[in-house]
Amino acid sequence: MAENPSSSWDNPDTDQRVEQLLAQMTLEEKVAFATGDLNFDYGFFAHGLERLGIPDIQMADGPAGVRINKGDVHDGRATALPAPIALAATWDEDLAGDYGGVVGAECRASDHNVSLGPAVDIARVPLGGRTFESYGEDPLLASRIGVGVVRGIQSQGIQACAKHFAINNQEDHRSSIDAIVDERAMHELYLQPFEALVQDGGAASFMGSFNRVGGTYACENPELLRGVLRDRFGFRGWIMSDYGANHSTAPAANAGLDQEQPNEGFWGGQLRAAVENGEVSEATIDEKVRNILRPLIGLGQIEEPVGIGDMGADAHHETARRIAEAGMVLLRNDGLLPLQGARRIALIGPDVDATTAHGGGSSMVKPAREVTPLDGLRAALGADAEIDVVHGTDPVTPGALLPGADPIPSAFFRTPDGEVGLHAEYWTGTEPQGEPFHVRTDRQIDLMQGFHNFPGFNAASARYEPLPGELNGQMSARWSGSLTVPVTGTYRFTITHLGRYSLELDGRLVARSGVGGPSAEALADLAGPGPEAQEQLGEVQDAPETPYGWGDGGEGEAVVEEIAVTLRAGRAYELRLEYSANHPSQGFLLGARLRLGWVPPAGVVSPSVGEAAAAAARADAAVVVVRTYEAEADDRPRLNLPNGQDDLVRAVLAANPRTAVVVMSGAPVDLTAWGAQPAALLQAWFPGQAQGDALAAVLTGAAEPGGRLPLSLPASLDQTPAAHPRTYPGVDGKVHYDEGVLVGYRGLDHGGLDPVYPFGHGLGYTSWEYSDLEVTAAADADAAATGRSTAVATVSFTLTNTGGRAGSTVAQVYIGALPVDLPMPPRQLAGFAKVHLEAGESRRVSIPITARAVSWYDVGIHDWARAHGDVELSVGRSSRDLVLTGSLRA
Repeated sequence: MAENPSSSWDNPDTDQRVEQLLAQMTLEEKVAFATGDLNFDYGFFAHGLERLGIPDIQMADGPAGVRINKGDVHDGRATALPAPIALAATWDEDLAGDYGGVVGAECRASDHNVSLGPAVDIARVPLGGRTFESYGEDPLLASRIGVGVVRGIQSQGIQACAKHFAINNQEDHRSSIDAIVDERAMHELYLQPFEALVQDGGAASFMGSFNRVGGTYACENPELLRGVLRDRFGFRGWIMSDYGANHSTAPAANAGLDQEQPNEGFWGGQLRAAVENGEVSEATIDEKVRNILRPLIGLGQIEEPVGIGDMGADAHHETARRIAEAGMVLLRNDGLLPLQGARRIALIGPDVDATTAHGGGSSMVKPAREVTPLDGLRAALGADAEIDVVHGTDPVTPGALLPGADPIPSAFFRTPDGEVGLHAEYWTGTEPQGEPFHVRTDRQIDLMQGFHNFPGFNAASARYEPLPGELNGQMSARWSGSLTVPVTGTYRFTITHLGRYSLELDGRLVARSGVGGPSAEALADLAGPGPEAQEQLGEVQDAPETPYGWGDGGEGEAVVEEIAVTLRAGRAYELRLEYSANHPSQGFLLGARLRLGWVPPAGVVSPSVGEAAAAAARADAAVVVVRTYEAEADDRPRLNLPNGQDDLVRAVLAANPRTAVVVMSGAPVDLTAWGAQPAALLQAWFPGQAQGDALAAVLTGAAEPGGRLPLSLPASLDQTPAAHPRTYPGVDGKVHYDEGVLVGYRGLDHGGLDPVYPFGHGLGYTSWEYSDLEVTAAADADAAATGRSTAVATVSFTLTNTGGRAGSTVAQVYIGALPVDLPMPPRQLAGFAKVHLEAGESRRVSIPITARAVSWYDVGIHDWARAHGDVELSVGRSSRDLVLTGSLRA
């Protein structure tokens, strides 16, 4: 990985050229340079100045690869790398450099000169919609992986943009939420990765986040932009707003924001007027221009402009495969893996014949090529292997982001023509009148329109066809057909909605938005004759309000209403549901939100689950690949797998104990919901375009599952800040970080709580022995130093591969609680090394410990302070599997 401090672009020669250009610019030109513009060929865009040879600033959404908006550039395709959380799971800085190198090279070859990434926001809550874009819950790991990515990107002459600055740890109400976080936690956890990206990575640019911090929007927060980023960290590049995250003219300009993205009406002419009337000085504008020009000149982007070129698709696909393999975490293995001698495999899951298990939103990349899990296993097992493919559930869609029970499976519906599903009619107006705009068969009623339906943002299963964009805002719809249930009993319908709805069964009103249903007597014949036909219908009940929207605090929020109805087995009930997305908040960003879900009687599952179980029972081994739906703009409503996948896993485990479960997600899921443990459990994250080859190699043993968890997998939300509304998602517009520094494994250890799998955990196909610990103090250690890079000691030990095959492990060093009268985590990651050894090989491993590892942020002096005294030091395989213990004199 090439050395690339900020001096590669920040030096006196660069400053001299900056001043020469600045002197030739008019005030109007300078203001325009600091004001972004709408250009749908790029993610973000700002005009250059042709007469001075200053190029346009053409930015590519990231950070999971290059999002190409312009369809005639490489057909809009680039290498879809594994999600950043998968990269973090490699614990490998060299691979991080390779990852960034792919992003930088493909930015250059697709006419982009800025990559909008990496994102180093700490994964505070497991429901966070953009956790998949992060590097996990630990600031040291996030720092070192992030630095590697920045260096890789900028080695290609492309600017990296660190985001989202700062304290951006949830998507729920992201445009308005006010993060109330204490100064110590801010610096010890949330700001450390940004500091490293400035001082060790030389990041050229930063992106200000949507949210407020301590009452002030991040993009006009002088304490963050000037006090922390400029004065404390020494940042000399430029700071842009996230898309529409700027809310003012003079306050943002004077606070230190350098560029508004895009021109939302606060800068441009208004900024020029603010200069002319004295609210903003021209010297302030000059400083913005300097900050933007400095990396643009220093990275050679004037002399070597970007353009359209060869993408290096073959080599980059291979890099994507290597990273996917190295990031897959084998959580559990009872000897099933590597698969040996299994010639008949049941391959089960909603996306096993596609590569659509990836994060949605602006980071989604249209892959240059695709290898599905089915493709990969077929190639790995050979022609004589038999692979039975069963999807097992309906497609996973953005509707998974809605609260409420899972949608009713399609198998229980029939259209009037006898097809599986319901006849659906859509209108662009808020009343279902006249000829419908769009007609089709819908498998389920599970709509999440608006932002999540933007072209290229929707990460639904390949079998799902998104609705036309004309239906993204206010619209109306009608579904009709029949519902037939397999057993007589009470079915608790749940209707999640924003807007107006009405639900009828057999022509009788069952429920409508916000109003109780008809009396039990009026619907007494719904169940039909028989001893079980006791109507259970009650009033519609509002479930606790769950705010999963996007707006500025006044947006509508989906409400969950429930009603219980007794239905009789085998009877086809005529169903009609009408819906209007007519809430004032609904528009092109926040569209239709509707789900018809249920909680059926015990044991009722979709027939497709039974088909999957039957296939598993016939097979030598089963591989179940499950997935989440995660995306920018909304957090997940729960830890459970969406759309009946928990039922699917439960049934397959009961049918065949030789089952491997592969979880494709960007964040933790509930691993306790299946009633039994799979023989093997593999956390594959969102593994990118080469996922099929990587997964097959790991399952068959051709490759080592090289990953270790970059975040804890909790047993429940009660073990996280999401346990209380005050701490997540917030109350009255404020989210309180009451846990302070006790996030992730720090909080679990402090509270004596056991996660399902701890931070740093991961198994392989060989075994390891640690021995001969030695702690050596640095000869010239400064007893007062608190720097991130200042070494105070070296931890050395012998690592031996005691197994029968080559493999890799991550040796982790943890520092115990510092001798300070403050709440302290029992242990914190202080260093790590990814080590590859041949079978039987031993190596002496040395890991430096920095002064920052034995320091804390002292709010009394508003700076770091060094602990003094003996501190416990441990080495091992995870935060809960520590095999060597010593001490360090701090």
